[in-house]
Amino acid sequence: MREDKEYAAGHIPKAKHIPLGQLAGRLQELHKFKSKPILVTCRSGQRSARACGMLKKAGFETVYNQAGGIIAWERANLPVTQK
Repeated sequence: MREDKEYAAGHIPKAKHIPLGQLAGRLQELHKFKSKPILVTCRSGQRSARACGMLKKAGFETVYNQAGGIIAWERANLPVTQK
């Protein structure tokens, strides 16, 4: 749910980039994952929490908000890429 510059600065490997403002118009891209667990992340966890609500309303079964966002991910020394 991060903006383009945020995503380019570093993101979770193999992440699908959809800014929060584009989510409603791009839900069809995620339909093949509707029954699979989805981890939603942003910078700190606030935008991704809103996105989780939108996904749940759209019928996605298992949606998780990355508590603390990419900041917490990096602090936990988890992998980040710029590719």
